[in-house]
Amino acid sequence: MDKAALLGSVVDHVKDLKGKTAEISKVLNTPTDTDEVTIEHLNEEEENKGCLLKASFCCDDRPELFSELQRGIKNLKLTVMGADITSLGGRIKGVFMLCPNENSANDVCMNSLKRSLRVVLSRIAISPSTSNYRIKSKRQRFFLPAHFS
Repeated sequence: MDKAALLGSVVDHVKDLKGKTAEISKVLNTPTDTDEVTIEHLNEEEENKGCLLKASFCCDDRPELFSELQRGIKNLKLTVMGADITSLGGRIKGVFMLCPNENSANDVCMNSLKRSLRVVLSRIAISPSTSNYRIKSKRQRFFLPAHFS
């Protein structure tokens, strides 16, 4: 086999592997290289579960990610019905099933809730270079003066 044929074979093999990887990542919910946020409204009235939102995000993993996410969901008065979180190679993808709290379900406009949730998740999914979190090492966090008091 000459060099050109070998190179062509390698290129075809790499394209095939990329296609298989894309198929697997759809099924396994693996993180992608791009930051993204999606919000879907799932109507489950036939099961009497009320309104349900499927929210997903993909971004770089960082220490403050889950506390920001928890605060955002709490501020929007949402309840987490299910979560699927995958981390791979410093990237994280989270898919959440959310519904409005029982006491706020009646007076919630679904479109405004979806917009607000998109804003919250977009802020969370920003790149870590613009993050306010400055200490990256567990050792540095351990020796902060607040831990000595």
